[in-house]
Amino acid sequence: MARSRPLVPLVALLSLALWPALALAQSGRPGALTVQMTAEPPGLDLTATPASATATVVFYNIQEALVKVDQHGKLVPWLAERWYTTDNLSYTFFLKKGVRFHNGRPFTAADVKYVLDRARNPETKHPHARHYEDIADIHVKDPHTVTVTLKKLNAMFVYNLARQGSVLYPREAVEQQKAQPIGTGPFMLARWDRGDRIVLKRNPDYHVKGLPKLDQATFRFIPDANAALAALQAGDIDVLAFGLGPESVEVVRKNPSLQVIQGETTNDVILALNNAKKPFSDVRVRRAITHAINKEEVVKGAMFGLGRVLGTNVDPLNPYFVDMAKAVPYSPEKARQLLTEAGYPNGFDAVLRVPPQYPYTVWTGEVIVAQLAKVGVRLKLEQIEWGQWLDRIYRNADYDMTIIGHAEAWDAANYANPKYYFRYDSPRFQEAYRQSESTLDDAKRRAGYQELQKIMVEEAPVVWLYVYPRLVAAKKGVQGIWKDLPAPSMDLSEVTWTK
Repeated sequence: MARSRPLVPLVALLSLALWPALALAQSGRPGALTVQMTAEPPGLDLTATPASATATVVFYNIQEALVKVDQHGKLVPWLAERWYTTDNLSYTFFLKKGVRFHNGRPFTAADVKYVLDRARNPETKHPHARHYEDIADIHVKDPHTVTVTLKKLNAMFVYNLARQGSVLYPREAVEQQKAQPIGTGPFMLARWDRGDRIVLKRNPDYHVKGLPKLDQATFRFIPDANAALAALQAGDIDVLAFGLGPESVEVVRKNPSLQVIQGETTNDVILALNNAKKPFSDVRVRRAITHAINKEEVVKGAMFGLGRVLGTNVDPLNPYFVDMAKAVPYSPEKARQLLTEAGYPNGFDAVLRVPPQYPYTVWTGEVIVAQLAKVGVRLKLEQIEWGQWLDRIYRNADYDMTIIGHAEAWDAANYANPKYYFRYDSPRFQEAYRQSESTLDDAKRRAGYQELQKIMVEEAPVVWLYVYPRLVAAKKGVQGIWKDLPAPSMDLSEVTWTK
């Protein structure tokens, strides 16, 4: 059953319910917007970190790419106004004219070549290097035309150019990207007050006419859900972008001065298993754990019923999504049978490490600990700081089990990478993935993704739990915020206040 979590003090809830519209006048002034985010970025260089906190601030706001994923999840031309290919191996991009970087220099095809060459250079250690490894050559024809030739067919090539790691920046500013990124986006970095906020200011020379609509946008780092909601009610922030807990949604909805934006994301929350360690190296154990988890109860108990049960890593915003939520049904009896077959009739002990910076990981962990205990899997729930999680688990695979959300769309490549922190090494999956990415025929590719999802279910490298919902609380009058989140960005380019 769903448990009540009074994360917000009673006094705060009462004041929220009675909060006057006067608060809008305090913070919601035309031209300025203050947005809460849970985590402070570790840096602002999208070519150096995969952190979603960095993408939230920088992607689409400060820096942009040749292609963009719009709010409906569709690929649209952006810094490249069009492109063509005759053989799906050589792509010619025609760049939008009149685009300038924030330092005033014109954006040219030479910048595209520099950025892509740097991304595919192993010495750069780009966090998403695999997206560029199929590039064979980059040829600049003129300042506004560039041709990229591939070594082999890659169905994701154009989409990869729309990812956060493909943002374009001036060559002369590469060393300052970590703290002072320069791009072509609607906003420029005004200042970064470490531990507190990042302030963006309007780019007066933005290449899209009429945008941005705001003169200033501020990202405030408020990790605590209580403090974030209190800041909204006090008028210190205008948008609760990532700190609206599911337990507070109904409270906010009842307030006439506030609005809730609820939609889908690409953030699949998983129970990751270290496939390189016993007993998780045995597929029977991994399938047993999946059978032992009642995902509907996890969503009710940890997310107050908000969130969509998931069966593989392919999220509902993906055009090849197949609903596999019930492919491995909840069955403690089947779980115990599989554990016995694997040599664990009495279960086993393991450690479940979660980062409390993201409260849903703790709440989900509590439910799962109770559920797995029923089949003899005895878990110790250990909370570790986010930096330790990144170092011990993500980088070094020092763990048994963990819970985290994966926000990157189209991330099946992670499961085809045996060095990824799951340590899932399946030649069968790797070959199916290779075939899916080397076909351009949509029907064949769709069939390929169906096969990928089938293998995921059968081999159970992790337990896919639910899609974390898009939950935003904002003052009435704020408009232009994306309902769904198909890309890891808080795109503020079209956000404004109603008059």
